[in-house]
Amino acid sequence: MSDTTRSRAILATASRLFAKKGYTQTTTAEIAREAKVAEGTLYHHFGNKDGIFLTLFDETMEGYLAGIEALLARGTTGRETLSAFVRFHFGYVSLRKEQYLILLRDFPLHLSVEHFGDRSPQREKLDRITKLFSRILARGKADGTLHLPFPARETAEMLRGSFYGATRLKMLDLIRAPLPQLARMMESYWLKALEPSRLTKNQESHRPPEARQANLRESKCAVHRSRAPGD
Repeated sequence: MSDTTRSRAILATASRLFAKKGYTQTTTAEIAREAKVAEGTLYHHFGNKDGIFLTLFDETMEGYLAGIEALLARGTTGRETLSAFVRFHFGYVSLRKEQYLILLRDFPLHLSVEHFGDRSPQREKLDRITKLFSRILARGKADGTLHLPFPARETAEMLRGSFYGATRLKMLDLIRAPLPQLARMMESYWLKALEPSRLTKNQESHRPPEARQANLRESKCAVHRSRAPGD
């Protein structure tokens, strides 16, 4: 078994056990035994159980950040990018339920204190999410497809809070709606809340063409989604 294979086996086993038993109740000996590696190998790769947890966090966040950056790179309007971001978020969570359950339910307090201070690698990842989110909103404000009554950064932080809260409650089985439905609900509420004011015909004629086209596409998509079968 190569070092990479051992490392991946340890992470996969730890993720499963953390999700099933909880972080505190899972021991390194148990992880090593079920991953079929020596406990010393686990310490060699990750240092300790905290190291495994932080690696799971880093990998989950790096994939998430890459996904947001890919959405921004498409060059779509702010409204379209925001809509795609909501769907991406819940799709990403649905593929990584174990990791999100662990991160949102079991995050150790001592790791929050030690590894999430200013300029820590983990804090920087979380801040990057907010910065990218802010870019989506700023794009929508600039192209006229979103109305922001408050600064983009502060709006992004507030909307991230609703993401976090809804995702955490869903992971704890306190929200009954399935993830695809939850995504559609949040997308609908966000787009409605940030919808530009209705314009007169004269004002509409002076809007950027991409803003008018985005609203037309969104209307067609909304009709299509409303006809989608229930989850």
